[in-house]
Amino acid sequence: MSTFKSRQLGFAPLMIIVAVAVIGVIGYLGYTFYNNSQQQASNTTSAKQSTVAQDVKVAPAITSANDLDAALSALDGTDTTSGSDSATLNSKLSAF
Repeated sequence: MSTFKSRQLGFAPLMIIVAVAVIGVIGYLGYTFYNNSQQQASNTTSAKQSTVAQDVKVAPAITSANDLDAALSALDGTDTTSGSDSATLNSKLSAF
């Protein structure tokens, strides 16, 4: 009966290098996909915000309580069912 002793005590250095390389490639691909999706999301959000920002007008400066009362009466008198809300609001707001 012959006894065979194995001298293998763990992973071979080549196996460790291959495992690290595979993990590195998977990590790089994951980071790339994540970064691209974040950039697309921010581009979509900024495009939506820029179109909204073009439609918004600057509110007049409010320096007293009378200005607030005038704005409130202009908003209360605005008909929200018609299609010319912004024109009506602008004409009433320009009065004060």
